[in-house]
Amino acid sequence: FLIVVLFLFLGEAIAIDGPLSKAEVRVYSNVTSNVTIHCKSKDDDLGEHVITRSNFYGWSFTVNLVETTLYFCGISTEKGSGVYDIYKAIRDANRCHICDWQVEEDG
Repeated sequence: FLIVVLFLFLGEAIAIDGPLSKAEVRVYSNVTSNVTIHCKSKDDDLGEHVITRSNFYGWSFTVNLVETTLYFCGISTEKGSGVYDIYKAIRDANRCHICDWQVEEDG
């Protein structure tokens, strides 16, 4: 019984921060033109989406046990493009549960 209670307690503690926690990413557009975004992880291709000014694209997921969860996005505007690590568990798991990013005119 004690082991079960301990496991449940530790399971709850892990679920709050770090591995096996829920995370959400939102990418907001603060540019006048449309933003095209295509996000992927090792296991998931989230497809291509268009974000209009003052709107966002987002998704949620569970951080894996060994904290290697990584999502990266290709982002394009009429002024340029780039690829960014949007969520990296080793960096973000204890930093944010809802991780907000903004696309700005100056990059």
